[in-house]
Order: sequence, then structure tokens, then C-alpha cells
Amino acid sequence: MAREVQSSIIEKLVVVLDVLARTPGKLSQSEIVTATGFNKSSIHRILSILLGQGLVRLDERDKTYSVGPKLVSWARSAWQKTDLAQIEDQDLIDLSNATGMNVAISVLSDYTVTFIRTRIINPYKLAVKVGGQSDLHCTAAGKLFLGFMSKFELDTYLDTTELEKYTETTLTDQKSLLNDIELARELGYAKGNREEFWQVVGIAAPIVDYDNRIMAALSLWTPTRFASMSTLEQDVPAMLETAAKISARFGSMA
Repeated sequence: MAREVQSSIIEKLVVVLDVLARTPGKLSQSEIVTATGFNKSSIHRILSILLGQGLVRLDERDKTYSVGPKLVSWARSAWQKTDLAQIEDQDLIDLSNATGMNVAISVLSDYTVTFIRTRIINPYKLAVKVGGQSDLHCTAAGKLFLGFMSKFELDTYLDTTELEKYTETTLTDQKSLLNDIELARELGYAKGNREEFWQVVGIAAPIVDYDNRIMAALSLWTPTRFASMSTLEQDVPAMLETAAKISARFGSMA
């Protein structure tokens, strides 16, 4: 009997999430009741659970509901994992050999940069490793991911995330970060200038699919004892060329 009750709750959770995911805008509680056919008390309970898990977002201004950041992150991760085999290790090797810089591939996961491939030729004690994570606001790759977010996603990130200060150049106010994000959109690549680690500079280009959705970020980075930001930026053309070549495998025509 307990399993039946639990199953019923799970099924109702899925139905509510499906209704919210398929609706273009936001829904009030009464609209969710109408769309699902569940009674008001059940919907109230279900929404409380989903809100607590970050699967649903409540707009306090008009008391309406929409899908939450965790659900969006799950969807993006599932979508990315289906195609990331298109990125080959040889891509990193060729770019690293051509530039003399470290190379990394990263994806967006739960508002963090998660590294899935690396090629290190200029060692650094805090070098990124496969599976390692970094904050979005202080890395070149992170600024790319922020720049490709919808207004809703970006607003949610800014509303719920503390912009932690790691170095003297870390951007900890929203206006400065938004300016950097806009610059990245204009340039076609993003910069991280000693913002996570004082001794490291990095640049990143987006890998996109046929619909210009970002699949991953391609980064070049180096300890400052090997190159400054201005020197690193001389390799922007090579980085962009590699990113475009990989993007073409995902159907990008750019």
C-alpha cells in the first residue's frame, strides 16, 4: 500500500512538471489544478516539494509557477551528453601544438563549469582536471555559458548566486559581470583575466549546434609566467577556427 501511495505521488509530480515544461509561459496554482485535474490540496503539496528541490520556480510578484533551474540544468546535461563524443582528443592535441597553450573542454552543469577534456603542456599546481569544476563568474568558459543563457536563466543565476571574490580582479558586482558577458557576445569569445587564480589567464570560444545552442566551451589557458593575456589573445584565431570545426560536427553552419 505504501508503495502505491509513493508511486501515485511520483506520477503526480511528473504530470505537474510535464504541464509546466510544455506551457510557453507561467501558470498560477489554479491553472495547474485545471490542467492536471488534481485537487487543490494535492497541487499545493506537490508544488511545495518541487519548489524545495529547485525543480519549480515561483514568481512572487504574480504567484505563478514555471520550471526551475535544476530541471533546466538536467535537460541541458542530458542533451549535451548525447553528442559530446563529437569532440575528439585530437582536436585538443592539434590546438595545443599550434598555440603552445593548455586546452580544455567544459560543459555547464548546475551553474558550474565542469571540465570533461584537458590537454596540459604548461604545468600549474592548480591545473584543471577532468571532472573538476569552477564558478561561472570568474572563468572565460563560465562567462560564455552565462552569455548563452535566456534572460530567465541569467536572472535566476544572478538572484541565487553569490559572486565570490577569488583574486583582486574577480568580478563580484553584477554590472561588471554583465558588461563582460556582453563583451564576450560581441567578440565571439570570453576572457578570464586572473579572476579565479592570480597566476592564470584564459580565453574561451563556444562550441555550438545547428540551432546556435552552446554545447561546450573550448578554452585556452596558461600560467602568466608563460604568457600574458595580450599574448594569449594572439591565439584567438586558432581557437575560433577549432571551435568552428567542432561546431560543424554538431550541424552549425556558421
